[in-house]
Amino acid sequence: MPNPRSAPSIKRRLLLGLLLATVLAWGVALSFSYRDARHELNELLDAYLAQSTSLLISQLGQEGDEIDTEHVPSLHRYSRKVVFQVWEHGERLRLHSQAAPNTHLSNVLEGYSDATVEGENWRVYSAWDAKHETLVQVGERREVRDKLAREIAENLLRPLLLTLPVLGLIIWLGVSRGLRPLAALRQQVESRDPNNLSPLDASQVPVEVAPLVQSLDSLFARVRALLDNERRFTADAAHELRTPLAAIKTQAQVARGASGDEERKHALDNVLAGCDRATHLVAQLLTLARLEPGQLSRHEACDLRKLAAAAIAEMAPGAVEKGVEVQLIEGAEVTIDGAPDLLHILMRNLIDNAIRYSPKGSSVSVAVTAHNGTAQLIVSDQGSGIPVEARPLVWERFHRVLGTGESGSGLGLSIVKRIAELHGAEAHLAEGEGGKGLRVTVTFP
Repeated sequence: MPNPRSAPSIKRRLLLGLLLATVLAWGVALSFSYRDARHELNELLDAYLAQSTSLLISQLGQEGDEIDTEHVPSLHRYSRKVVFQVWEHGERLRLHSQAAPNTHLSNVLEGYSDATVEGENWRVYSAWDAKHETLVQVGERREVRDKLAREIAENLLRPLLLTLPVLGLIIWLGVSRGLRPLAALRQQVESRDPNNLSPLDASQVPVEVAPLVQSLDSLFARVRALLDNERRFTADAAHELRTPLAAIKTQAQVARGASGDEERKHALDNVLAGCDRATHLVAQLLTLARLEPGQLSRHEACDLRKLAAAAIAEMAPGAVEKGVEVQLIEGAEVTIDGAPDLLHILMRNLIDNAIRYSPKGSSVSVAVTAHNGTAQLIVSDQGSGIPVEARPLVWERFHRVLGTGESGSGLGLSIVKRIAELHGAEAHLAEGEGGKGLRVTVTFP
């Protein structure tokens, strides 16, 4: 039995799966949001660089040499990160901000570019005035943009990290509540008495669990039917075995108290006959018990005519002793898919019944035919037959037709019916030729 602690847990799987799916969804959403935010940030800051450059170009009419750029106050924490340069004819540095280097911010003299100056990375926008005499370059350190992007990512991630435990708790409560019917069903099954095979209480069962409950109820019904059948079978078998054993004991007592050899011999013959009947009954019971699982052990191509001939040969000594002729009607080979051992038992039981209930000097015929895609085994005798109203009952275990004067276990036709069912075949009873005797027809698909 598996250890409950090591067995997979639906609750644990749901919790981990939902949390993992949530974290992955958040991660993907955060990645796209961060990428879009950084793209918009770069677009905005690039626009700022272009706007600053345009403003500087528009102010170039002033005497730039009179502006003191070495002592411009820092009005913002990023003010020293954005610099500008004004180059006359693109060669002489005419004006620059306090933190700007003395060399070109970028070798690209028109539009946006990325450059590295004195070990620092810059984003630069370059533009000429209308006369193409003055070059203005405005640059921003890359570290500013990277820092802003990190702050955006942190601002996006922080609320997610804070709400993850709350979400985990909500998921845990929801999963626990959702699995509560399963726990109630488990408790209901565990608390049951082993003999209680009644249907489960499905009033509070959710739709997803209803098929499981229906399957369990169906299993309980089959087990209950099997147990009832086995109890009835055991009781009937005990009853049937009691009679031949009692007869054997009686005849043994007669033999022990017999005064003459003839009387003793007669009693011992009866003991042997009783042993034969008991052996036959036990063999029939074992065969019937063997058929209970409802599964064929193996399948192969079976020639019904050859099996019928073998069964007739096996039963021939008993037929000769009783003076009954058994004949196999001529015909073509008929092959079906089945278990040859079980089919042999079926034929042997039918032929044995036919011989047993046939009068001396009569005949039993066995025919194997094929018709309309089916195979038929027909065993006919010239005995007393079975009344129409009694025919449905003879398929039941231990049922015997009264007034025949023949001994038997009442299991032969039960075994025939069971083997036929295992092969998907149907067995029918009817009157023999001329309305005399009994004809048993087994139709195989």
